[in-house]
Amino acid sequence: MQQLKEIKRLYRLYMNGVVSHSMRSKGVDYRVNFGLTMPLLRRIVEQIEPSVAIAEELWQDRGVRESMLLAPMVFPVSKCTHSVAQRWVEEMPNTEVADFCCKFLFSQLPYAVELVEEWVKTESDMIVYTGFRLAYSLLESVDNTEWVRSVAEWAVVVAYQGHSVAVAAARRYLTEALLCERAGAVVVQVLQQASGVDAEWRDNLIALYDAR
Repeated sequence: MQQLKEIKRLYRLYMNGVVSHSMRSKGVDYRVNFGLTMPLLRRIVEQIEPSVAIAEELWQDRGVRESMLLAPMVFPVSKCTHSVAQRWVEEMPNTEVADFCCKFLFSQLPYAVELVEEWVKTESDMIVYTGFRLAYSLLESVDNTEWVRSVAEWAVVVAYQGHSVAVAAARRYLTEALLCERAGAVVVQVLQQASGVDAEWRDNLIALYDAR
């Protein structure tokens, strides 16, 4: 597609080798990484007419970091079905792409809370990560105490399952929720009622809420 060729021309125009090298040295490795920062990605998005076709073409350009980051930014929210969101999360390559998908696409979907409940309970480390990442993207917009409680209860369970990206996301969800005016008190209750958790870890988290 001609539009994809133009987008890749912009990648080369804006490329930043310093950023790309820095990411690679930190273990964030893509087959092709032009090192584009958020302001530059937004500049490219301004030149793209959002469409399912171009978003899917960018998504399928898997080896190129910038293509996968741009894909959720140009996907029309109203046309993103549950099956598309599920396919994308199953194909999620890493946490950076997951973060972009949650910020620019998944969090805007009318069924986002349902996605969280489905994804945090799977066995895939990356899908669980995406579920919790999406959950804390929704904290300020979802007024549903039982949903917050359900996700927090599952986060407590996942937080003790090793040192994976899913565990890190679960712990961050708990931290972000404790700092959220709407969700904090609910998460404190979950922590106080949780059995088998490390008391020091629990108390440190609750202290975050008390110190707000």
